[in-house]
Amino acid sequence: MSTTAPTLDHLHEPPGRAPGGGEERSKAYYVLLIIALAWPTVVLSMSGLLLGNAQVLIAQHFHTTQIAWFTLITTLVSTMSVPFLIKASDMFGKKRVMIVASVVGVIGETLCALAPTWGLMLSARFLVGIYAVVTALTYSIVRDVFPAKWVGTATGVVATSTGLTALAGPWLSGWLQDNHGFRGVLWFLALNSFVALVLLLLVVPESPLRAPRTSFDWLGGLLLGGSATALVYGIGKGADWGWSDTWTLAYLIGGVAAFALFLVVEHRVAHPLLDVRLLRERRLLLILVSGGMASGVLFSTGTINQLLALYPKIPGMSDGLGYTATENAALGVHSSILLLLCGAAVGLIANRWGAKITLIAGLVSAIAGVLLMYGHHYEKWQFIAFGPFFAVGMGLVLASSSILIVSAVHPEDQATANGVGTLLGGVLGAISTQVIFSLLNDRANILQGTALYTDGGYKAAFLAGAAMLAVALVVAVMIPKVRTTVEAAAEAPADRS
Repeated sequence: MSTTAPTLDHLHEPPGRAPGGGEERSKAYYVLLIIALAWPTVVLSMSGLLLGNAQVLIAQHFHTTQIAWFTLITTLVSTMSVPFLIKASDMFGKKRVMIVASVVGVIGETLCALAPTWGLMLSARFLVGIYAVVTALTYSIVRDVFPAKWVGTATGVVATSTGLTALAGPWLSGWLQDNHGFRGVLWFLALNSFVALVLLLLVVPESPLRAPRTSFDWLGGLLLGGSATALVYGIGKGADWGWSDTWTLAYLIGGVAAFALFLVVEHRVAHPLLDVRLLRERRLLLILVSGGMASGVLFSTGTINQLLALYPKIPGMSDGLGYTATENAALGVHSSILLLLCGAAVGLIANRWGAKITLIAGLVSAIAGVLLMYGHHYEKWQFIAFGPFFAVGMGLVLASSSILIVSAVHPEDQATANGVGTLLGGVLGAISTQVIFSLLNDRANILQGTALYTDGGYKAAFLAGAAMLAVALVVAVMIPKVRTTVEAAAEAPADRS
């Protein structure tokens, strides 16, 4: 007989807490708290940006054509682990789980810096994937500990704190690579992860919300992880095996079937891995699909510009532009500033009119930026002129997606909803990354064990990114009206009115 997951309607906030969950304290404290909560997001985004720049050196050092798995393995691990960790956070405390994940992340980053072989490097990246849950829990804990009037601004700033990374990351990457090689980048990330852990321990309070301690849905986790792995691996091998090959089809069909079975299991077990009842609500489902797809595709599409700028120019072999990491940083500094400013802007707009309008505007801007780069990616002035379209779009989308989730669900469902959003973003990001690298590799040349990409590959990847973002835009337009962040944050945890 089908059973449903227990609701958390009984959860309460301690007396004397502000509507958003946080005790009324000084403005300076809340600014410090925003910094402490944003820092893990900065670490994760900095990891993506710095390592995106360093991938060229890493691929050449280890003589691998499978550099895409440097990123994909962390995405897959986070996809499989985040639902379990989200559930654990409801039972044992969000801060406690964030601390455990951060410790594992520090260990993984340190082992990456020490790894002598490609196999050991990927094993270390496996551990880093556990760290991804921190971002999902950050947005949830913001609502739990901030007063209502701070929730929208805090969420927007945390979401677009990646702008700080985009501003400083390329310069750091250039300096580190020029002076210390790719291992200098890895050591810097390990240190950054340690600082984030210290801030978490010293500044961030524990969330007051708790759920009953129940068993874990191991079967659901196995099906979900197997589904994501099969889809990503099948897409990655499709270009080599052929899209009509029996093995390719087996992985793709098997991945879809495993996900369908996962949904069936989640409706029947007493304590599901993910509370899929939330997906019955059309508004939240559309927000999660649009936001998850958009964020995943944006990050994977952003790698095209990095590869294009940093890979060498070798006539007949490679159509990269051969810029240094420092040159690449100079070309995008104004775009990074714009991305950073989007967080505060979205927070203010969402407080008054809601974040759907900024999500749509962001997707339109991002699509325009990708299409402009499709036809104009050969000169430095083109990066300067057209980069801001993509940066503004990315800033608006990242901030809007997080705020929409906050506005669409009840406080006790916040962690679960963010977990589903992170899961969708991870899976769709992994799939879009594989699509993009499959298109690149299908038109690549191999030199000394390293894949070098051609202009045809870059253009095909740009078109694929624009097409996937267009699908996210269509879904975003369909989202029904959502409450403002002030209205949502003022809701008490047990208020279902």
